[in-house]
Amino acid sequence: MLRCELTEKETRAIGFPMHPSSVTRSLASTGGTVAATRDVLAPNTAHRCAAQIAGGTHHAFADAGEGFCVFNDIAVAATMALREYDHLLSARSKTPILIVDLDVHQGNGTAKIFEDDPRVVTFSAHGEKNYPWKTKMRSTHDVELPDDASDDQCAKVFEEWIPFLFETYDPQLVFFQVRSFSSHWSPHDDPVRAVHADP
Repeated sequence: MLRCELTEKETRAIGFPMHPSSVTRSLASTGGTVAATRDVLAPNTAHRCAAQIAGGTHHAFADAGEGFCVFNDIAVAATMALREYDHLLSARSKTPILIVDLDVHQGNGTAKIFEDDPRVVTFSAHGEKNYPWKTKMRSTHDVELPDDASDDQCAKVFEEWIPFLFETYDPQLVFFQVRSFSSHWSPHDDPVRAVHADP
C-alpha cells in the first residue's frame, strides 16, 4: 500500500487508486488521531479531550483498506494506547477502551480488528440497510436503524445506549466517531446514506 502497488481488487475495495498523495493523506490522518490520543493520555496533561476532523476511517481492516478507508485511524490509536499506556488504562477497568461509532455506515473494520480483544468494546449505531452490504462484522454491540429514522428515534438510541456503555464497561479512554448522520440524504436520492438524524 505504501508503495501504491495494489491489485485491481484491492483498489476497487478501497474505492480509489493509490497515489503518493493518497498515502501521505492517509498516514497524516492516522497520525493525527494517534497524536490526539497521546495528548489526552500524556502524564499531567490538561487535555481531557481532543478532536480529529480528518479521521474516522472505520472500514479499513488490519490487512486491507475498504470503503474509501486506507488505514483504520481509531484502531491504530487504540492499539498504540494499549501498548504505551496500558498500565494507566487497565489499572481501573478490564475494558479500558470504548469505541462509539455513530456513522451511518457500520464500523466493520474496527469491529473485526478488535473482535478478539476483550479490552476494547465496540459500539456501532448505523443504517440497517446501508453499506457495508457484504462485509458487515459483529461489533460488541450493533444497533441498526431503519431507513428514514427520525431525530427522535436516533436520540432515543443514544440516550439508552451511551449511559449503558459507560456504566457497564467503565471505559478509561473513549473514541467517538460521529459523522454522516444527516438530513441532507434520503434513500431515494442516495441509498448509501439513508438515516435522517440532523447532525
